Amino acid sequence: MSTRTVDEIRVDLAANRAKLANATSEAVEAMKPQNIARESAEQVKQFAKTEFEAATSQFKDEHGGWRTDRLLMIGGAVLGAVVFFMAVSSVANRRTLATQTRRALER
Repeated sequence: MSTRTVDEIRVDLAANRAKLANATSEAVEAMKPQNIARESAEQVKQFAKTEFEAATSQFKDEHGGWRTDRLLMIGGAVLGAVVFFMAVSSVANRRTLATQTRRALER
């Protein structure tokens, strides 16, 4: 069993107090609402950046250029969906107009 001097014990206690004060200060800083908000915003930015890079990587070739074949395919699908919904809307509007016209004539 080693015997420590009073001065050694005091130095150890002072070092432990300093560590505890530093840890407490860091915990208090971490719990401040503005720091929590800043950290959360950084995490959201990093998540969005990662997801964007993952999504766009499907449309880039090994040299970093855009794969026009995939872009055209997606553009064609979007255009097709828009035309389809416009046609469905047009048919629905015609039926509504025909129904309104018929009701107006019946009155």
